[in-house]
Amino acid sequence: MKYAQIFIDNRIRNATLIVLLICMSIAWLSDSNYWYNIAVLMVSVSFILHGVNDYIVGKNKARGTVIILLSVLFTLYNLLRLFFL
Repeated sequence: MKYAQIFIDNRIRNATLIVLLICMSIAWLSDSNYWYNIAVLMVSVSFILHGVNDYIVGKNKARGTVIILLSVLFTLYNLLRLFFL
């Protein structure tokens, strides 16, 4: 099977939203910053996956490249904020 047939945009969105909902629910119930940070990193990973999907499927390679670049910068910022600030 081709990548485009397995990883469609709706599947990526639904999977990341379910994981985000679980992380945010645990964070809310436990009132823990640790789980909030995991939720923010999940959003970063979701952005990267959407960019990779746009780039590989070929719908819009320029948009995919920009999304990947900005998502990696967003992830690096959050990791720096998490560990050094």
